[in-house]
This record gives sequence, structure tokens and C-alpha cells, in this order.
Amino acid sequence: MIDPPVIGSGQLGRKDEAEQIADYAVQSLVEEAHLAGWQRSEFLAAILESASARLSAIAVGNEPELPRPANDWPSDPSR
Repeated sequence: MIDPPVIGSGQLGRKDEAEQIADYAVQSLVEEAHLAGWQRSEFLAAILESASARLSAIAVGNEPELPRPANDWPSDPSR
């Protein structure tokens, strides 16, 4: 879904490239959420809150791990 960057880190145009990729990814998520029953505006607000929290965590060196999918948990809780 997301291709690696074409423009090297620190080079002119990298920010624009990242924004284009992010826009495509966000639009895909919003449409998927809308089809599942979420309003686009409420889902975009949730994305904004989540992104802001992650950016704040990265700024202080405490990037949270991504949650594991529900089907990725071990069936034995003692593991």
C-alpha cells in the first residue's frame, strides 16, 4: 500500500512526496471506515488525535508500539 520514498532524506521534495503518500493512505482509510459505518468527519478527527498523540510521543522518545491485530494474540494466555 505504501511505497518506499523515491527522494532521499533531507532532499528537496521529500516532504511533498510524504504528504502525497499520507493523503492516499488517509483517504483509503477514511473510505474503508465510511463503508463500515463511520462518519468521515468523526473518523478523520480520530486520525488527527491519534497522529497528534504519536507525534508527541516520538518527540519525547517514547514512540508507542502498534497494537497487535486481535487474531495475532496467543491462544494460551500464559504465553
